[in-house]
Amino acid sequence: MDPKTLIGSDPRYREILAAVLGTPYIERAALEERLGYPQDDLQRLLGRLVEEMLILELASQADSSIESRVPKTVYLVNPEQEKAIREHV
Repeated sequence: MDPKTLIGSDPRYREILAAVLGTPYIERAALEERLGYPQDDLQRLLGRLVEEMLILELASQADSSIESRVPKTVYLVNPEQEKAIREHV
């Protein structure tokens, strides 16, 4: 789907994309804190962006050795879509 169409359907997509563009490899918790959306809404919006391949959802190792058994989720704008996304964010 074209980023413009998706952003036009809900302006929160623009805010999420701008946050991920501004902070590549942003953790989900940091994204939740920055945007302040309810968890269910954020999950649904992120799911759609991942499904449309506009952002990539990656698993990364935690910073501390105690937490290293549980991978953290980070987000990155799809490099193949970055130019199109920057035009609409």
